[in-house]
Amino acid sequence: MISAYMMVLAFTVLLVLGTPIAFAMSLAAVFAITLFDPAPLVLLPQLFFTSTNNFSLLAIPLFIFAGALMAKGGITDLLVNFSRAVLGHFKGGLAQANILSNTCMAAVSGSATADVAAVGSIMIPAMTRSGYPPTFAVSVTSCAAMLATIIPPSVVAIIYATITGVSVGQLFLAGAVPGLLSAAGMMLLTRMYAVRFNMPSDEKANWTERLRLFILAVPALMMPVIIVGGILGGIFTATEAGAVACAYALVYTIYKGKARPRALYETVLEAAVITGAALIVVGGCALFSWELVRSGATEAVTDAIMTFSDNPHVVAALIIGFLLLLGTVMEPVPALILSGPLIVTAVSTFGLDPLSFGVACLMALILGAVTPPVGILAMVACRIARIPYSSTFRPIMPFVLLWLGLIVLILYVPIISNFLPSFIK
Repeated sequence: MISAYMMVLAFTVLLVLGTPIAFAMSLAAVFAITLFDPAPLVLLPQLFFTSTNNFSLLAIPLFIFAGALMAKGGITDLLVNFSRAVLGHFKGGLAQANILSNTCMAAVSGSATADVAAVGSIMIPAMTRSGYPPTFAVSVTSCAAMLATIIPPSVVAIIYATITGVSVGQLFLAGAVPGLLSAAGMMLLTRMYAVRFNMPSDEKANWTERLRLFILAVPALMMPVIIVGGILGGIFTATEAGAVACAYALVYTIYKGKARPRALYETVLEAAVITGAALIVVGGCALFSWELVRSGATEAVTDAIMTFSDNPHVVAALIIGFLLLLGTVMEPVPALILSGPLIVTAVSTFGLDPLSFGVACLMALILGAVTPPVGILAMVACRIARIPYSSTFRPIMPFVLLWLGLIVLILYVPIISNFLPSFIK
């Protein structure tokens, strides 16, 4: 156990010194293994490579590339325009259109950060010009972007499935219904807020205009149908779905006349950089997690939990609470990989449902992206709105409480997550 304590201490010191998290984990693991828990060092590069040499992880660059290609084709503008035409005429309709746009973008990009930047750059200025408080526009945009963590093709879900051994396809399907339910809950909350504070509305679009915008948005709306439908129908796996999404996005970009060599090069480079950064974190966390397991730290944590309670519902609540705290100081991917051994042990020891518990874990981790001190999604949205991050703390709280309620609902009513995956078991 001494090696685990020293590794965590070294990791904390490196983070305080500003070391990137992937390198902090790798260096802390090497430090602890070398000085306190000797093992053949030749195992470490092998472990690093093995953790990233996973067929399921191939889906990450494929979906990132597909989402970036669709964005190059101007899909964000089409989705926003369609959402405004459908919902803009309601009181607070522009805020609801924001949530609908983020929901659709989540099913294309798989990245919450990409969604808040793409949708926020359009919707936040539009909402501000229409008379919405900038803090409210930021709160709606950043919280709606969290949907990309559970709606397929979520990049974080791919990493969770790789760590825990759950089928990526089944986890994609498990996140679809909770994602739509969460979007509906946010829209209802926004509606109540708009009525109470007399939020503005757009002019009502006629049905001809709505139909025109719907036809233009069909290519974007079809991508999640192809991904989820293909997995649900057993036509292809989640990784193969990524390849299909790439081909579909490339055809769409060529059709729109945006497939210039320079644009394609930039898109490939963007996907490569994001994937490389993610895989370095995966490799570093693999070393860190391996030493945690090897030193007996995970068993000690499990024993400590069992002395407190052996009730699966209580254990699940404790782990979700831990992930909520971890998510406030660490981004979802490293936090997920760091807590991976604990999650795997909890699922196997206490018989937790891997799908509903997995979706709840993802939701718990992403909540820290809109709350202090990290709040990366809220910070990106604040930069777009040019307002201080601290000004969003109060208006964002209703969405945070709603999200917490949804976590509890999904955790203890597993049929919500298991409904679609049950068709391919």
